[in-house]
Amino acid sequence: MKSRDLFKDIFGLAVRLLGLVFLYFGLNAVLPILDLGAIETAGKGDILSAILPVIFNLAVAWWLMGGGLLIRRAYPDASGILDDSHSPSERVVSESRSAPSPETTDMATAEKKLASLVGKPKDGHA
Repeated sequence: MKSRDLFKDIFGLAVRLLGLVFLYFGLNAVLPILDLGAIETAGKGDILSAILPVIFNLAVAWWLMGGGLLIRRAYPDASGILDDSHSPSERVVSESRSAPSPETTDMATAEKKLASLVGKPKDGHA
C-alpha cells in the first residue's frame, strides 16, 4: 500500500470520526428541547435559538460522515487534475496536432507546419 493511500484512509477515518462528534453534539442539543415545560413558557426567539444549534450540528455531521467531498478535495486523483485543465475537445485537437504519424520525419513535420503558416500554394510555385 502506498503512503498516499494510507494517509488518505487515515484522513477519511478522521473526517468520519469528527462527523460522529458533531452528531453527538447535535443529539445532545435535542434533549433540552424535549422538555415540554420549557417549550410552553419559551418565546419564539428562545425556541429558534434552541433549534439552530441542533440543525447546524446535524447538518455538519451529515456532511462529514459522508466525507466524500472533503476527502476528494484533500486528495484529488491525478487523472482528475489533468482532466480539469482542458475541455475534452481541446485535448483531442491538441493530441491530434502534436502526435505526428510514425512514417513522417521531424523535417517533414516542420515543413508542413511552415507551409501552413506561410500559405504555400499547392503546386509548389511561390
